[in-house]
Amino acid sequence: MTHPKLLSNLPINDLSSETDYLGIIDKGDLIKTFLKGNKDQFDEIKMFSLYGEWGSGKSSLMKYLEKELKADFNTFFFEAWEFEKDENLSMSLLEFITSKNIDITEELCKDILKYGGRILRGLGKSIKLNIPLFTNGPAIELDPSAFVEEVSKSEELTFYKALRNFKTEFIRLEDNITKEDNSKYNIVFIDDLDRCEPEQVLNLLSAIKLFFTYGQKTIFFCGVDKKAVEQAVKTKYGEIVISNEYLEKIFDISFSMPQHDNLLKMIKYYFDDTYYKLEEDNIAISYRINEFFQYLEFTNPRRVKKVLNKYQILRNMKFLSLSEKFIPFPNIDEKNGIQKSYFETIFVLYLIILHEFYPELFDNFLNFDIKRKSYFAGLKKSDSVRDVSASIEKISAVLEGNKSNTSLNEFVLSGNDSKWGFTICIAPSIVDHLSLASVSGNYLVGQMVVNENRIEYLFYKLMIDSNAINNVAKNSSSSSLSSIKKLVSSAL
Repeated sequence: MTHPKLLSNLPINDLSSETDYLGIIDKGDLIKTFLKGNKDQFDEIKMFSLYGEWGSGKSSLMKYLEKELKADFNTFFFEAWEFEKDENLSMSLLEFITSKNIDITEELCKDILKYGGRILRGLGKSIKLNIPLFTNGPAIELDPSAFVEEVSKSEELTFYKALRNFKTEFIRLEDNITKEDNSKYNIVFIDDLDRCEPEQVLNLLSAIKLFFTYGQKTIFFCGVDKKAVEQAVKTKYGEIVISNEYLEKIFDISFSMPQHDNLLKMIKYYFDDTYYKLEEDNIAISYRINEFFQYLEFTNPRRVKKVLNKYQILRNMKFLSLSEKFIPFPNIDEKNGIQKSYFETIFVLYLIILHEFYPELFDNFLNFDIKRKSYFAGLKKSDSVRDVSASIEKISAVLEGNKSNTSLNEFVLSGNDSKWGFTICIAPSIVDHLSLASVSGNYLVGQMVVNENRIEYLFYKLMIDSNAINNVAKNSSSSSLSSIKKLVSSAL
């Protein structure tokens, strides 16, 4: 039996149809065609953005574009985070572009860095010298002390003279890069901005907009997480500037990463199409796992990949007989064409999510003292006070009869008390409001209001809505909820 290798969380440097688990090549080809077909406008349109949240695949798409555009552009790939510790990211970018041009003369290199240093040092540190980014917009603040210090070292040089000279030298640099057999246009990819400090993000974007777009042959393509920019704008300008307006002024044209509402291709790397029959539904396990992540609204590709890698580690433990240290080991899907326990498979995935990204929820899972206090308080907020005491008594009895150590294959799911015991175990730890309708019948359902820890509630609802709760015993092992939690905690 062949087990999947763990997928790296690093960007894919050589994206292909086989490794394009997120379906981003189509978007890359669209952007590539646009850039190649609009070169004649690059003297006016120079700032491009690719919007996408952290982990959405921006780096992989940009590296794909860099590879695909090498025949039409002189390409540069600036990974901003690698220079995060530098005093000035914009100066680091200038030095990076210059250093990548092996044919640049010593004189040109010296001049471009000299004048660039004059205008870029101290960017964003003072309030005495302001240059508006755009009409009626915020101003870039330059530290005059750093500028004066530089000026005093040699010739008398005003800021505006330095700016004019930098413009001239930047155009010379462009001409040098695009001479002879080289491509006639340059594209600078800027990645990892969402990993930089907010102040550095704004300083770099502002410097590019103000000082790096003097030429007519160079465009800048930036991978941007809007949330990171929102935080940066709020930190620097408070409520004076709206982040969306800021971005609209900075970038001429923007693209967005495709929405990852379907992670099936990535999931199929880890799960096959073995059919799992629950009640009357007979659906491939890969599709069920995809629905699981969708239902929990947990679809960030990088996070999902991390969860699936952790799941694969547990699989490998069983394959290598390391599971003997954790007996009983849950009967999770092994990608071997045999139906295992659907509940134990998704329950393990759920606990991995909590363990990796919601550690407090993981610690509180199966903490019945917390549930008792929260549920009693939630019941007392009910619009109706009828039989509140009886409901509290019923929940209390179930909590006291802690089912977390009961073997999953021993649950008698036809009995209401057993269903109550099970659903109380997997229900959210904290609820804000619990109506009486919620505690009637076989399950704790109905008017449950959860203001925080939404993922707990979504998992709980999935168990009920998908009929998984009625199939807990099917193909189940002698593992219990608490033993599976211990496995995830100890092994991962």
